[in-house]
Amino acid sequence: MNDLTPRRTTLPSGNATFLEAGSEHAPIVLLLHGGGLDCAALSWRCLVPELARRHHVIAPNWPGYAGTTPFGRPYTITDIGLWLMEFLDHVGVERAVVVGISMGGGAALWSAVNRPERLAALVPVGTYGVAERARYHTLTYLLTKLPLNAVSYGLMRRYPWMLRRAVEAIFADPGKVTPEILAEVEDVLATAGNGEAFTNFQRGETTATGLRSVFGSDLQGVSQPTLFIHGKNDALVPLGAVEVAANAMPNARLEVMPAGHWPMREDPETFNSLVLSFLKDPDRHT
Repeated sequence: MNDLTPRRTTLPSGNATFLEAGSEHAPIVLLLHGGGLDCAALSWRCLVPELARRHHVIAPNWPGYAGTTPFGRPYTITDIGLWLMEFLDHVGVERAVVVGISMGGGAALWSAVNRPERLAALVPVGTYGVAERARYHTLTYLLTKLPLNAVSYGLMRRYPWMLRRAVEAIFADPGKVTPEILAEVEDVLATAGNGEAFTNFQRGETTATGLRSVFGSDLQGVSQPTLFIHGKNDALVPLGAVEVAANAMPNARLEVMPAGHWPMREDPETFNSLVLSFLKDPDRHT
């Protein structure tokens, strides 16, 4: 079961697609992708084969992504956290290690705070939910009133150089944006839904004064072993906010990679090594 072709199932709330790999009898690791130009296969392509050697890997596509039924309205981290619980109940997962990038990291933190019995350990990567404001927050808030993502996605489909610039912006080293990565992103871009889904997330999460989901002091009660992984040159989530979050949690530590906001694709060898080492003995690594 190491194929990256999405499986399909039907939840009470609608259709859902997900990747699945590894033995069904192995420990479960849940992989949560981010927002925008993303999906499970795109973020986790390099990690899934490595994890599947010893783990049962499940990687859902969020509502509005890769064929999963969208919310069709503004939504928040709480909404996707509740959707995740519905998905886990449906596929029969009681407890898992959770690895999440960006928006997916925010869902992992939400789960640790609100449904701690479902998480054995967590790995938030470039995580949402720790910074109080977005980069260029006021501008971001004003742009949520416009259909900007839909327009920009259309332009990136038409002009490949714009797509390249968008991908390069989340890498510390633009030279690591390979033609293969760009081709993968182009495939995601060709699928309708991501732009609208991400716009609705921004509309649900971005207020005039700050971001709606900031876990702050709630993280002090998270006792699961936690490994934060963050790119030193992450332009979207400030390293300082992640340092504060890691220090607030009793069993957490932070690994900083020389990367941007997408370390699992910019330096997959280092990223995979950190995750696999942590999974061997999460308690020893915190």
